[in-house]
Amino acid sequence: MGLMNNLDTENRCGHFTPQDENEELFAWLIDAGLTGTTVRDLFTEFCERLNDQGVKLKRGNIALSAIHPQVSAFMYTWRRKEGLVTNTNVLHSDIPGEGWFASPFFFMLSNKITFLHRKLSAENDLDFPVLVEFRDEGMTDWFCQIFDFGWGFENQSMEHTAGLITSWASDRPGGFTEEEFRIMSRAIPVFGLAAKGIASYRTARSMLETYIGRETSRKVLSGQVRRGSVDSINAVLVYADLKGFTKLSDTIDREDLVEMLDHYLDQMASPIEVAGGEILKFMGDGVLATFELTSPDEDATRVICETALGVTQKMAEGVDRLNHKRRTANKPTMELDIALHVGEVMYGNVGSETRLDFTVIGPAVNEVSRIEALCDQLDTRLVASGDFVRTCADAASTLRSCGYHELRGVREPIELFCRD
Repeated sequence: MGLMNNLDTENRCGHFTPQDENEELFAWLIDAGLTGTTVRDLFTEFCERLNDQGVKLKRGNIALSAIHPQVSAFMYTWRRKEGLVTNTNVLHSDIPGEGWFASPFFFMLSNKITFLHRKLSAENDLDFPVLVEFRDEGMTDWFCQIFDFGWGFENQSMEHTAGLITSWASDRPGGFTEEEFRIMSRAIPVFGLAAKGIASYRTARSMLETYIGRETSRKVLSGQVRRGSVDSINAVLVYADLKGFTKLSDTIDREDLVEMLDHYLDQMASPIEVAGGEILKFMGDGVLATFELTSPDEDATRVICETALGVTQKMAEGVDRLNHKRRTANKPTMELDIALHVGEVMYGNVGSETRLDFTVIGPAVNEVSRIEALCDQLDTRLVASGDFVRTCADAASTLRSCGYHELRGVREPIELFCRD
């Protein structure tokens, strides 16, 4: 009974039992880091709580590294009585300006300095232009602290760190007091740890969505990682392949080839993602995607099939626009072949004990790839199976029957439909 009482008491205390106001801040940071708020909200409330504890914080700023295909860092700025005033995504494509190279952050990263403090008094000869600006705004004290997350970025440049850059400014006459420094020197590292905990999960989710798709990443992060764990789903299958890529790969240098392929895959993938489809694989110069038929209702199934058919039209139009642009620039082009099919597939983990692939398998997957291979023979850019056409009301008016055809490995010939 005594043990149970002790356990109940510990549970009521939460993760950390604060003894004073300062430790209350630590307890909140621990809970926020464990329960998974956003870094933006964590930073905003952290600044507000510092002020509530008597820290005369005028301005706070953080830059958080990102492992993301477009974004290199997320930056937030907070000001007293204004709240969050800057919420900026720094892109990989952004070219640093003179202000960056003249900043204290660039100086610190270049010289592997993790802490820098400057009094912003009139008699001090400030060594960074941005600090002069802060002084002119009435700020009196500034310091920066950098935290390396240990993510080990390869080819890490001086202007980028795998972690968190924080800076803090006061407008108290004379600057931060010793007590304020004591509070912040203890709280900021805990804030950094909480931010890392939140960012690590969100980074993992972003990377999984980038490499294996939105719905698949959700399944993986929910714990569906056991080999052989599969579900049977009904889905529309879209298989698209670029004609001529293999031949061009022997005649174009590597950089131009990769850039060209990325541009074409953009036109193929974007309509699928916008319409809610799931891209399962980029297979060199091809794409395999699904639109899951989540309801047995015939009308709902028909709508999804019509959506998939509309997506193929947008894919073809996008490639046509790209080809026109490339021909005008006297650059090589490629054509797009697409197949549509519908059927039951197995969706889940397949692979070895140490290397798994979350994908779809089954006869319908083999069939859609073999249907696409008949595009040249049928002199068309789109071929759909009879099963797909019979469930898609729009298909009958836009596609024509191309007769029955044998598919390798399929016992009976199947009716195929083409787009003129």
